[in-house]
Amino acid sequence: MNTSGGYLTLLVLLSLPPLSCADEVKVQIRLLAADALEVSYALPPQCERLPFNKNGSAGRQIRATWQAQDNCGSADGELLSRSNHACPVLRFRVPTTTAKFGYPAAFPLSGGVYVHTGNYAVDESCGKVSYRFVAPGIATAGGAFVDVAADERIGGDTSALLMQTPMAPGAGTLSHFDPRLAASAVAQIKEVADGTVSYLRTVLPDAAFRAPILAAVAASAPGGPNIAGNAGDVLLAEFYNWPDHPAVKEQRMATLLISHEFSHRFQLRDAVDIYPDARLIHEGGAEFLRWVTSIQKGWLTRQQAAEDVDNALAECVLHANRQNWRALTARMIGSNRLEYRCGLPVYVFALAGRQGSDSALKRVNDFYRAVGQGLAPDFHQALECGADKNCRARWLPRLLTEGDSMEAEWAKLFSETHLALPQRPTQAQRDVMVLQAVVQLMRDDCGGASSTTNTADAILLDGLKACKTLRTDQHITRIENLPVFGNELVGPAMTEACLKRREITLGMKNGASLAVACAAPYRMRDKFYAIDIEKVLASLMLEAKSD
Repeated sequence: MNTSGGYLTLLVLLSLPPLSCADEVKVQIRLLAADALEVSYALPPQCERLPFNKNGSAGRQIRATWQAQDNCGSADGELLSRSNHACPVLRFRVPTTTAKFGYPAAFPLSGGVYVHTGNYAVDESCGKVSYRFVAPGIATAGGAFVDVAADERIGGDTSALLMQTPMAPGAGTLSHFDPRLAASAVAQIKEVADGTVSYLRTVLPDAAFRAPILAAVAASAPGGPNIAGNAGDVLLAEFYNWPDHPAVKEQRMATLLISHEFSHRFQLRDAVDIYPDARLIHEGGAEFLRWVTSIQKGWLTRQQAAEDVDNALAECVLHANRQNWRALTARMIGSNRLEYRCGLPVYVFALAGRQGSDSALKRVNDFYRAVGQGLAPDFHQALECGADKNCRARWLPRLLTEGDSMEAEWAKLFSETHLALPQRPTQAQRDVMVLQAVVQLMRDDCGGASSTTNTADAILLDGLKACKTLRTDQHITRIENLPVFGNELVGPAMTEACLKRREITLGMKNGASLAVACAAPYRMRDKFYAIDIEKVLASLMLEAKSD
């Protein structure tokens, strides 16, 4: 891209009329106001309908708020449709929203809007599609622009910040920080971002790093402090209900998010999409890299690092629910975040139990070097065997492909390697089982559907029309007259109530109670595993100090 002056500026000849092209669709996304975008579609004369790339339920929800301009056409969950052939361009006002269906569509920032073209992209049945952004200030494709950004690298899978004023590039990552975030939060974000990049550049020298544009935004949502984010070309980090003085728990959440998302920038997401377990490779890999980085940088103690793996493994086992990994549908994996929860222990224990003498991080580096060269190395072999062609992977094929249930395969791995030892459930793991038991209760009441959000001391249930009893929103703070979380007696009490009364009593924040029918008790487990953190870290060769 061309640059000039203090800002990167893309030179576009706006004074010239567009070239006539019968087979071209031009999509323009313009910052309209602080709370809205305008998306327009310039269509060839013969083009009457054009499918959106993102359709179905997500497409309907994204475009439900679009407001058609000029009475030229409409946009629904499936199609862009022209109703007036005198209109060469179809325009829509798009209000900002914090709702997300994958990448956010028009997420409000202080002074601008985050946008991702995937929510506006159309297929090429009417011709080649081009995209451009229009705003006083634009950050996308690795740079900051003034007024207009249109480039071949801007396509149907591109994120951008459309700002009311230009962003000034400075040293390091091009960043936008919400002024509502405390200075201490901004300092932590910068420390973790810079530390993750500097460490991974050293240990993954052949994994190409792609610098993102960072946007950290303060937002509000039901419940307590929470975080979310994604790592496209614009790395959007959302801090919900974030306190000015976060506790240790919140600080760990922020470190996890920022380090995880920056770790993604050393991976090649599109290149690994050919693998059956692409999501686990990508998300589990980022979890492993942020875990290693956090230990080396001192952001996680060894005890905290052990808790991370133990809790992830417990959730992996619970949600797999005595099934083989291949028996889990993409929806089951995605809705329970198993690409993350199973992915972290898969990387940790496969690499700690690897054959050969080269380091664990060299295995990751070599895998991405080969992928970057256009090759498709066997993921199982790459982690467990490295370059040794006489070696055969032992654990990953059984965990992810042809073995028994994941629970049984983990037990076999630990029985032989002693990388983790059996232990009784911790309170955190008991709390996860209580949450799962409530989800099961809601599904039984609601024809298989559920919608829950957990906070530090409560479970929020979204009322659904399909429910018999739970038809309205509920804020659950007690179960069988015991606190929802933090009490080892809650699980046994739920089991006893279900067996004896065939119902479980939920206590509300407002003091009311509600009895919900229980078909069968949730099967609480009495054993999980605790990682031998010293043995694992010694095997992963993490003893050397980082720079």
